[in-house]
Amino acid sequence: MEGEKLRNALLSAVSHDLKTPLTAIRGLAETLERTKELPEDDRSDLARSIRVQADELKRLVSNLLDLARMQSRGVHLNKEWHSLSEIVGSALAQSAPLLKPRAIRTNLPPDLPLLEVDAPLIERVLINIFDNAAKYTSSTSAITVRGGASGDSMYLVVEDDGPGLPVPDPEVLFEPFMRGQKESSIAGVGLGLSLCRSIIAAHGGSIRLEGRKPHGAAFEIRLPLGAPPEVESETVND
Repeated sequence: MEGEKLRNALLSAVSHDLKTPLTAIRGLAETLERTKELPEDDRSDLARSIRVQADELKRLVSNLLDLARMQSRGVHLNKEWHSLSEIVGSALAQSAPLLKPRAIRTNLPPDLPLLEVDAPLIERVLINIFDNAAKYTSSTSAITVRGGASGDSMYLVVEDDGPGLPVPDPEVLFEPFMRGQKESSIAGVGLGLSLCRSIIAAHGGSIRLEGRKPHGAAFEIRLPLGAPPEVESETVND
């Protein structure tokens, strides 16, 4: 019964949310094909729109395939020592087209210890969170990324000043195929946050979501601190 429930949810999500970018891409491409004398600026705008829709389709399919693989075989981590600032910077750079023109603020102490993580997977978590913020906040919103070390863990908080949470219990948004707005023009199959939780849990950490006052939302990620390897000092021979 649980498997049938998940299959029905998947079919419902795919039929609506994967069809949307495909329909948009086809319509935009037909416009380019049929209108031979479009001004260059209009052609560039259409091409840019096709790229944006294709990127969205790629994210949807990647989340779907990754979550299915993780649920069947578990998460296989390739851990190395990384700087949290570099991981955040890379995720922000990849998400820049989505987040524009929102104001992005970062507050990460320069002396944070290194983290032993699978950097591409942690970047994937942040990109999904940034994608979520871009979808559910206005273009005039501000997004803040801050972090620090506390006890035996490092925390990273991504918060916005958008409309806030659409449900009273934020935990339900981490369930597969659960969306804040079930019937909406906003693309997505409700897999992003479920994927985030799977990745963070595989690292021995936690992720939670809560509303901010007077409005907005905040994601908090906690990852365990390890013991970074000591860097041997080089000796100079006379």
